[in-house]
Amino acid sequence: MTTTNNDDDDGLESVLGDDDEFQEAALFVQNNLQLFSRDDLLYLYARFKQFTVGDTNIPRPGYFSFEAKTKWDAWNSLKSMIKSQASKEYIQRVTDIKENNDVENQKSAKTGPSVSRLLVQNDAQMPNDDEKTIYEFCQDGNEQCVEQMLKKNFDVNKPDDTQLTLLHWAADRGNESMIHLLVKYGADLNVRDEDGQTPLFYAAHSSNIPCMKLLLALGADPSIPDNDGELPSSVAQTDEERAVWDERK
Repeated sequence: MTTTNNDDDDGLESVLGDDDEFQEAALFVQNNLQLFSRDDLLYLYARFKQFTVGDTNIPRPGYFSFEAKTKWDAWNSLKSMIKSQASKEYIQRVTDIKENNDVENQKSAKTGPSVSRLLVQNDAQMPNDDEKTIYEFCQDGNEQCVEQMLKKNFDVNKPDDTQLTLLHWAADRGNESMIHLLVKYGADLNVRDEDGQTPLFYAAHSSNIPCMKLLLALGADPSIPDNDGELPSSVAQTDEERAVWDERK
């Protein structure tokens, strides 16, 4: 997983500098990420944004911005929550984690408003291979591990927690070899995510022309719209990308 976008840095200096208890809690999170689950960090991220920014002030990310959408949805779920409540819930969750892990209430060695971002997942604690899911192996391009799991009758069309299938991930990563492997094991070329987007959308939005052509050659249907009525061809930005769709006419 990646870190949050730079928008988390905007305006935090003046906000955090005036709230020592919140700042200490946020600094504790930043310095002790190994103590927090992904759900904990997502919970805290939403309250961090609600306290430092307020209600969501940017459009919901779309297309293949999976992590960004998850974070935006968590933040948006707190719409109208007053900042003091967001701060209270943030501090309480951090306090609970400290108590559950027998961590003393310690002050950070850092001073000043140095907290500028919050990870949704701990990049410093990457899972070992024996802890990874098939979706993570797919994202990593580890075909051997993906195939081993598929041979054990893992449903190739089963979506993950973000409602994305293995083929969505392979298309997003532009991994043609992985796409071939998944189709070999029965991957649905036209499977749709929660926004109605097929793997072809993911290849199109990432401007991966070879991947787009491969999916089309394998039988992906370019006429399937998403929930907003848009087609994969609608995201084309260059003449080369548009040519892929023109060839289909």
